[in-house]
Parts: sequence; structure tokens; C-alpha cells
Amino acid sequence: MARWLDAARTKGRNVTRGLLQRHGTSSIKKRLWDREFSRGRWDCLDRMPNDCLYPHVERHANHGSVLDLGCGPGTTGTELAAEAYTCYTGVDVSQVAVEKARKRAEEHRRADKNSYLQADLISYVPNGPQDVILFGDSLYYTPVRLILSVLNRYSTYLKPSGVFVVRIYGSPYQKIMDIIEDHFDVVDKRVYVDQVFVLTFRPSARGQS
Repeated sequence: MARWLDAARTKGRNVTRGLLQRHGTSSIKKRLWDREFSRGRWDCLDRMPNDCLYPHVERHANHGSVLDLGCGPGTTGTELAAEAYTCYTGVDVSQVAVEKARKRAEEHRRADKNSYLQADLISYVPNGPQDVILFGDSLYYTPVRLILSVLNRYSTYLKPSGVFVVRIYGSPYQKIMDIIEDHFDVVDKRVYVDQVFVLTFRPSARGQS
């Protein structure tokens, strides 16, 4: 009975956590993510060699600008091929993650081309047009009802040849893939181990809807 109660409490906490990380205010989300990054919950992200995302970003970066929304501790910004881009901006709701990312960039001698800042991706305003806007592991922390409006808003910050790159973890997030495929032009869709999907897409030539 005690084991069952512990499992039930853990499940309840995880459900509450997920709801707050999607639907909470920016300050609540910041506090939750700061605590998790401070306690080492996301140390698994500190090294991700050969991440399936990297070739997709590098292929479309055009030696230009990459905006990484939900950059976490900055691993992507230091593991992407340095010659693939000129300017990389990482944005995360966690100040703790941003500080780790800045330190990582300095250690990897990329502080001259990588910058990081704390902001909620739902409201963040880019400082210019981008070649790639990346949602590595962050889009599914956006309420489904807001995803289309968020993508449409960020579409205005893509260069004419620019693309979104999004990673989605399988069937639980099929609704997100449906939104993308229904409203955008999919350039490439790949599936990797454990039903991990990477979609590359841009605003529809038919116009946003």
C-alpha cells in the first residue's frame, strides 16, 4: 500500500509539474525550470554529440543566424559545427540554464558568436530575421491552443529562405505535427530511434491560416 501511495503521489506531482510548465505564468515557469536545472535534473543535456537535430540546422543555417528557443544549458550552441553559422542566439525561460549556457560558450570559445538570454518563448521578440528558428525540445511545452499563433508570429522573423526545425517525441504529440503539416510547408520530415521526429518547415506559400 505504501509503495502504491508513493507511486500515486509521484504521478500526481509529475502531472501538476507538466501543467504548470505548459500553462503557468512566465514567473512560475522560470521558478520551476530554475529549480530543476539547479538540482541537476537536466544534467543529461550537458553533452549530446551527434544529436539528430544538428545536421538539419547546419544544412539550413547558410552560415547565418540561428535562434534556439528553449536552448537549455547551451549544448546545441557549442556542438553545432562552428562554420555552419555566424550568429547563434539561445533563449530559455530558466536563468540558471542561461548562465550555464554562457559559461559553456566561453569555455568552447564561442562567446564571440553565441549569445544567451532569459525569456519565455511565447512572448520573446527576436532582434532580427533568422535563417533557422529551432525548437529542439520546447514546442510541446507550449499549450496546443497557442502553437499555431506562436509559429505564425515567429514566421515573421524568418528570412525568405529561412526554416523552422522542430523535434517531436512521437505519437503523444501527433496533434503538434498535424498543426505543422496542416498550416506550413514541410521541407523535410525524418523519424529517428524511438519515434523521434524532426520536421523542417517554413511558412506556407498559400499564406498563413
